[in-house]
Amino acid sequence: MSIARVGSSAHGRLGAILDALQAPGALPPLWTLRAWEAEQGISLRFERLGAMLEIDLERLDPARPAYAATRAFNVYYSLFGRARRDLEAHERALVDAVVATVRAHERALPLFADAPPETLATDGAREKRVALREVTAERALIAEAPGMYYLNPYTGCILGCTYCYGIGRTSFVRDLDELPRAPWGRWIDVKVNAPELVAREVRSLAPGTVRMSPLVTDPYQPVERRYRITRRCLEALRESEFTPVVLTRSPLVTDDIALFRTMPRLLIGMSVPTDDDAMRAVFEPNAPPIAARVAALAALRAAGLRTFAVAHPMLPMDPARLVDLLAPHVEVVRVGPMAEKPFIAHAYQRAGRAECLT
Repeated sequence: MSIARVGSSAHGRLGAILDALQAPGALPPLWTLRAWEAEQGISLRFERLGAMLEIDLERLDPARPAYAATRAFNVYYSLFGRARRDLEAHERALVDAVVATVRAHERALPLFADAPPETLATDGAREKRVALREVTAERALIAEAPGMYYLNPYTGCILGCTYCYGIGRTSFVRDLDELPRAPWGRWIDVKVNAPELVAREVRSLAPGTVRMSPLVTDPYQPVERRYRITRRCLEALRESEFTPVVLTRSPLVTDDIALFRTMPRLLIGMSVPTDDDAMRAVFEPNAPPIAARVAALAALRAAGLRTFAVAHPMLPMDPARLVDLLAPHVEVVRVGPMAEKPFIAHAYQRAGRAECLT
């Protein structure tokens, strides 16, 4: 099989906007563009006197409320470390300046077609071929907040969970790169140079936590056995002062127990959103069974590692039984609700558990 190797093109596509935002006088006083990323949608992170503000550009959707809308984007903002969510005057001035800059430069971008979610999800019963590319990335460690980074060894996920946060966001980025449409779970980009980037970046960035978790990928999906990108990234982090936090749905994580035992700061977790494998089969048809995930957690814990579980999104379950399954093998469990319920309502109906949408 011939596998295409390409360079990252996100910066090229967004170059006019990024360059304009960094031009003298483009932003209100004291604000600077500190970081940007285009893997989970387009996120721009700004700093002023140590305070952070993130502006997200998502696919234009007139039906969704947003701070502002442009020709191509819905515009949103996020504030870090502050309970009050309304904008102060200097923050509003920043967001308005960014919106104006985007409007001035977005015509160089392709027009983004609407992408009905049902055309981008896969139920495990259709096309089985996977479009795989080897990508030379520009960066590996992406700042989320002071002292917090995330790292995606891959983009795209063969596990293809039907409710995934990444479905709409990654399809938008693929549209930005003018790539052909492909159902979620049927394409993957392998960041072949990610380990080398990590080894370089840990020498220049301030130490912090590094989250490797299944938002737009799973670090231990089957392709990891071929490429070992996750393992090699962790080996680079082992030689640093950074703290890796790894979350997966895959028992393949146990391949690296020997490595994990050499990393005293590591936290390692498993996504277990239900105790009921019949529910797993409805919502995560291509992902490993619940029993296999619990067995992997048990092996990780028996190896003396610091383990956790995540039930987010919570799927239909027997909560007491889930507690019994997880409690012997973890230090903590994080729980959270299903997002975008209208998008996934059909699965609840198919499972006969419509009451769980309430």
